[in-house]
Amino acid sequence: MSGSANKPDPEEMLFTLDQLEQTTEIMGRVVSRLKRQLQQLQQAAPAEPAPLNRTEHTSPPAAKARRTLH
Repeated sequence: MSGSANKPDPEEMLFTLDQLEQTTEIMGRVVSRLKRQLQQLQQAAPAEPAPLNRTEHTSPPAAKARRTLH
C-alpha cells in the first residue's frame, strides 16, 4: 500500500465541492419557490370555500409543527 493512495486528489475534491455548491443552490431555489407557493395558497385560502368532504379533526395543521436541524 503506497502513501499516495491515502492522499485526496485536490482536483477531485474541488469538483465534488463545486457539485455540492450547485446542488445546494438549486435546493435553495426550490425551497424558496415552494415557500412562495405556500404563502400564495395561504393568502388565497380565506377567499375559497371549504371542500364539502372535509373531515373535522382537532390535531394542529402540519405547517405549524416545525422541526429544524439545529
